Amino acid sequence: MTTAQSFDLLDQAFSDYPKTIKKEPRVAYAGTRGSYGEEASLAFFKQQCQLSPFKTFEDVFVALSQGFIDYGVLPIENSSTGSIAAVYDLLSRYQYYIVGEQEIKARHCLLSPKGASLATITEVYSHPQGFSQSQEFLDDYPDWKCIPYYNTAIAAAFVAEQNDPTMAAIASKRAGQIYDLEVLAEDINFSQTNVTRFVVISREIELFEHPSRVSIAFRLPHRPGALYEIIGIFSVFSLNLCKIESRPLLKENWQYLFFIDFTGNISQNTLVNLLPIIQEKAEYFQFLGYYPQYEEK
Repeated sequence: MTTAQSFDLLDQAFSDYPKTIKKEPRVAYAGTRGSYGEEASLAFFKQQCQLSPFKTFEDVFVALSQGFIDYGVLPIENSSTGSIAAVYDLLSRYQYYIVGEQEIKARHCLLSPKGASLATITEVYSHPQGFSQSQEFLDDYPDWKCIPYYNTAIAAAFVAEQNDPTMAAIASKRAGQIYDLEVLAEDINFSQTNVTRFVVISREIELFEHPSRVSIAFRLPHRPGALYEIIGIFSVFSLNLCKIESRPLLKENWQYLFFIDFTGNISQNTLVNLLPIIQEKAEYFQFLGYYPQYEEK
């Protein structure tokens, strides 16, 4: 989709504003019952949705592209371990839009079948983020083999199915309850303020009530001051640059796509004036979304 088409869709979204979430929308997340993705989906949609779990992040994008779902809910960054690169790459590839966000406190537990103990464990299964966020705890057990798995809750379901006292999973306490696993250690993430930010994605630009955060992506020419010039524009418009992330372009060595989130007093007029300036300075520009910023209730 061209930049001009995205701007036309944004104009249409403003004319439809404010949109309300579809009644009982079809929502997908990566994982299974007991995952943080499921928790984020239920929290954002107030449990009024038809939930479908998928094994991988890309499976959610594919389901969205095939029209099987209305929205996808995916983790994009963690307060302890940073951005989730795979989701940024998929947003760029599929060119879908962020329409909302939800934060979930991630409290990891070490889960194992009944009868197991810390002394019997030899293998631990979890998503790589689960391992990263629990590294200080794992450092105390250097002999354990840490085996990456699709998702924390899927890892818990797998360990429950194997029913082997030498196996454990790092997942939520709720996952342990669902799959009838014992909690061998609780709150093992090294940061007790461990929060994961999820984004709600859609095939279309949709503006829900009180949008306040904008996400964009762009590629810049290789010349001195190119990024500095872009960053300075946000100051001119009195906008708060709250996130910047770069991802390498797979087919072009040493070329990067920058992802930026900004907040502030953003109106349709602000975006109409700001975005074309950024587009003009960039070799490639992608509008990712204008959506309500998460507020803890």
